[in-house]
Order: sequence, then structure tokens, then C-alpha cells
Amino acid sequence: MIERVKHRKFYSRALEIFMEEYRKNFEEKGEFSVALSGGNTPKPLFKLLAEEEIEWKRVHLFMVDERYLPTDHEHSNYGNLCSSLIDRVDIPHKNVKYIKHLATLEESRTEYQYEVEKFFRENGEGFDLILLGMGEDGHTASLFPDNINMTETVVPSLESDYHKYSRISLGIECINKCRKKVFLLGKNKGKVLEELEHIKYPASYVVGNITCLLEE
Repeated sequence: MIERVKHRKFYSRALEIFMEEYRKNFEEKGEFSVALSGGNTPKPLFKLLAEEEIEWKRVHLFMVDERYLPTDHEHSNYGNLCSSLIDRVDIPHKNVKYIKHLATLEESRTEYQYEVEKFFRENGEGFDLILLGMGEDGHTASLFPDNINMTETVVPSLESDYHKYSRISLGIECINKCRKKVFLLGKNKGKVLEELEHIKYPASYVVGNITCLLEE
């Protein structure tokens, strides 16, 4: 489903969707799990969430993807997430599962995969909600054309001519297990969104309960 939303209402609508999913899952099972994307597009939403009445002690936060960088690097998704949301709310440290910058990319990947799969074993397969973005090349998370066939729970994405920094990302099968998928798309993403119907971009592989929120 595609929702075309005026610029002034884009983030308020994104907030509505987030809170609807939060309340529904909290009423059903007393907790809520969500995987958050990095980048600039979701930052205003994170700041709005920090002002909401949310029982953060019952919320489990995961990351969709991360650059293989120290967490204090200016391009670290986790660092940006902390400044926009985590440091502004009363969420227990144990409820935040982030991708650590360990000695090697593979160590970081396997450690995060362990955390994600452990959560699934204890809480059921799939997060309640995942927030995704999409690049003008049709990638989502850090799933680029050269690694879209990777089906591990957490996959690596090595630096190439097409994207700076090696990265670690939830795999496509893991993303598809999420109960609700929401794409937050800036106004420059309308063209690539239309092309998803007839071009196999990485984002084309996301299936299930999807809402694409497109800024106009």
C-alpha cells in the first residue's frame, strides 16, 4: 500500500503508524519490538517518538543496518540513533541491541546475528515493526544488488564503488518475517517506487504487510 502524504504531515503520519503498531502489540502481549533504519529521513520521527508516552521498558530496539565504523563516528547509525532517540528516553540498556564495532566485520556480524536469533527464539520469529528506507538505486537496508541473494539472518555488505564503507544488515528473509514493514520515502523516491513493479531492485524482495509512506 502506498500513502502519498504532504510534506507537512509526513512525519506526523509516520508517528501515527508507529504508535498504532506499538499500542496494538502492547495490548496483545505487553511488549513491542522494532528495528530502526539509519540515515537522515527517519531522524525527525525519532525525535517525535522521544516526546511520546511510551513504556520504553517494554520496548525492544534493534538496528536494521550499520556501517562498520566505531559508534562515535559521525556516520554511525547507532550514534545518530542515540542522539535522536535513545539518549532522550528511559529505555534499559539491555533492551537496545545494536551492531557493535568489533575486531573484524565478521565478528560484528555474527555477534549481532546471535542477538537477533536469540530474541526470536525467546519471543517468536520476526519483529513487530521494521522501518525501512530506499535508495535511488532501489536498495533497502544495506542490501545492494551485489548481495541481495544472501539469506542469513544478518549479512555483510562489503565496500564497493557503489557504496562507501562496509556494512552489516538484516537479511531479506529476516526483514520479511517482520509483522509490519514501513518504508519512509522522501519526495525524490517516487520514480524508483514506480519502477519496483517491473525492475528487480533489492527493495522488490520485501514482501508481506507493507506500507510505503511517500512524501509529496
